[in-house]
This record gives sequence, C-alpha cells and structure tokens, in this order.
Amino acid sequence: MGMSNHQSVSLEEVVRRAADLPSAPWLLPKLMEQLADPDSAAGQVEALIKVDAALAAGTLRLANSAFLNAAMPCDSLTDAIVRLGYREIYRLATTKIAARWLTHEVKGYGWQPGDLYAHSLATAVAADLLARHYGTVDAEIAYTAGLLHDVGKLALAYTCGEYFSCVRDYQAREQCPWRVAELQIFGFDHTQVAAGLVRSWDFPESLVDVVGFYPRPGAASPQHRPLVAIVHAAKHLALCLGTGVGEDGFTSELDEAVLRNEGIAPEVAERLLPSVVELTSRLLHPSPAR
Repeated sequence: MGMSNHQSVSLEEVVRRAADLPSAPWLLPKLMEQLADPDSAAGQVEALIKVDAALAAGTLRLANSAFLNAAMPCDSLTDAIVRLGYREIYRLATTKIAARWLTHEVKGYGWQPGDLYAHSLATAVAADLLARHYGTVDAEIAYTAGLLHDVGKLALAYTCGEYFSCVRDYQAREQCPWRVAELQIFGFDHTQVAAGLVRSWDFPESLVDVVGFYPRPGAASPQHRPLVAIVHAAKHLALCLGTGVGEDGFTSELDEAVLRNEGIAPEVAERLLPSVVELTSRLLHPSPAR
C-alpha cells in the first residue's frame, strides 16, 4: 500500500460492527421479495409492514393524503395497501426506512445532519428517472440502489470515524480520489464495506454490485453494469445539486465512456436535473395528510 494502516480493524470486523447500526434496514429485502412476486397477497405484505409501527402509520397516512385525493377515508392497513399499490408501498418503505439510518449524525465526511439522507434521496430520485427514461433496469430497484449507494461511508464513519483526519490529510497531500485515500489508511474503502454490509442484510447481488462499484462502473459484472451505470450517472446529478455532497464528493469523477457504452448520454441525464430537484424537495418536505 505504500503506507501503514492507521488502524487494525479488519474489513470483516467493520462490516460486523456496522451491521448493528441502529435501524438497520433488515425489512427491505423481505419487502422487495414480496412486492416483486406477482403471486404475493396483500395480507403477506401487511404482515411485514405491521412489524414496523412507524411504517404502518406512514402507509395509512399516505393512503389518506391529499396526494391521492381520496374521497373516502382509509382506516385499514389492508385497504391502504390495495389503494396505494405495491410499487407505491415499496417506495414509501424504502424512503422511510432509509431515512432512519441515513440521518444518523456521523463524523468523517464533512456532512451536516441530514446531508447524507438528502444526497442519497436525490441520487435515488435521479436513478429512478434515468431508469424510466432508458428502460434498461427496473426503476424501483434503481431507486433502492440510489438510496443505498453511500451506506459504506456511513458504516465506515460510524465504526472508524476517529481516523478520518488521516484520510483527509492523505487526500489533500496526494490530490487523489477520496476512495484511494481510504484504501491507503484503512486497507479497504467504503465500497468494500458497503458490499459486505448489503450482502449481510440479504439484499440481491445486483445491489451488492452497485454499492461496491458505483464509483468505477466499468469494474462491475456485465450482468449488473447497466444498473451500476445508472446509479453512477444519478450520483453525478445529485452532486451537481450540491446537497449533502461532503468533502469527498468533489473528488468524484464521471466515467463518460462507460455511460456511453451503456447507452446513457450525460447531456440527457443533465436535462433531468429540474425534475430531480422538484421530486427530491417533495420527498424531503411532503405535503401533510388531510
């Protein structure tokens, strides 16, 4: 590595400790499985949602919101699931559950409270819009991937935050990507932590590839590269907004060659920016229920 590691915790130990993050999203892979199954019944989805009281309340609140302009009040979780539909339920669940752990106050990347969540949400919205525009990957999976993409940073800051001054110093001295500085100081980087963490939570391998390779989509497996490229482009759009960028964001580089190989035109992506701004703002500041 050319420099001794400043801490002796292994990658496996960091993943193990981070897997116990408060509000870890263990429910999401189960919901993904149920909602992706055309034969699953509303009762099976309801049984999962009921485990999470806040999610159940949010489902009812959304079903009764002005957004749906519902004429009749909805007071049953089963009715709410039917009224909203599986895709809307999944979107609500991913956003609500991710908000819990992405809003943890962590030191290391220069984030203000709420920055990581705002940036992850903008990336998710951009990934969703790009997926719908190009039709190459499932939009719901792209949205989830956008929300999850920086979870390795949260995990690394949560477990090894005291060493980030060394990362910062190395990056400033070498003028290298932040991820390279992490490799020098820790012996691994946030993408490796994220891949181990997302796999430990039983998310599908496509999402493991996204969190592991989004900074360098050309290294992803050919099977999952279209999704990784979508998230790579989406992150660039979110960085353009300037919300929750953190110190590392300004060292990120857009791989236009990979994007063009996957049929993604950066100029088309940039035309989606106004929609990303509007939809992200709507999710961060939802309209109240009637």
